[in-house]
Amino acid sequence: MLDQRLQGRDWIMGDTYTIADMATFPWVHNLITFYEAGDLVGIADFEQVTRVLGEFLARPAVMRKAAVPRRAQVT
Repeated sequence: MLDQRLQGRDWIMGDTYTIADMATFPWVHNLITFYEAGDLVGIADFEQVTRVLGEFLARPAVMRKAAVPRRAQVT
């Protein structure tokens, strides 16, 4: 569904980066990195999602956030 929505669009709502993208693409990124579910969901088959995910990850604010080290979890 998301792949179809992104067809012919730069972002979820069109040409403008919106809160919809800010809410969706961290979830997609965690799905394929943290949960390692990329193969399970067949992420390679979703060309538009992977295209826009790359655009999202290249945004300066997203790159700054990615550079912040995670806090160690106390067990």
